[in-house]
Amino acid sequence: SDALPMMENMGLRILSEHPYVMVLSGGNIYIQDFEVVPERRPDFDLDALKDAFQQAFERIWRGDAENDGFNDLILAAGLDWRQVAMLRACCKYLLQTGVPFSQAYMEQTLCKYPLHARLLVELFEAKFDPARDNHAANLDVASKALKPMLDGVASLDDDRILRSFISVIHATLRTNYY
Repeated sequence: SDALPMMENMGLRILSEHPYVMVLSGGNIYIQDFEVVPERRPDFDLDALKDAFQQAFERIWRGDAENDGFNDLILAAGLDWRQVAMLRACCKYLLQTGVPFSQAYMEQTLCKYPLHARLLVELFEAKFDPARDNHAANLDVASKALKPMLDGVASLDDDRILRSFISVIHATLRTNYY
């Protein structure tokens, strides 16, 4: 019952569940085998996303990461659990500033535009990643990549949400992310 919502929030639809009991000398072990399909992105490369998915699932299971709709970005945008946590933190900040959108609506927007979400992470990393040189040039490239993509956003609310995330990242002065 704990695993199902986690997997659904990570963008999977559960088709079936098969419980197994292994009787061992030290006691019984119970295994739940789930048959799942990706909800949004049926063409993703499982090998490329397997590690990020497993790490995220473990972090969520242990309580180190939140279990919410932002986790759909792990499969939809190919992000890892820390990158998702950064976007979640931006959302929480926006909620504190009184943005008129709910967290669920912002989650849906970023999941509707996974490439935009990926570029938001790129913008953040271009600005703050200490392993990168020339932060100003990296930031400029990431910003220029995002601008034309915003023209293709269908709704005004979605556009406002995405631009709000961009503004928060640009306004951030420092981070303990690294």
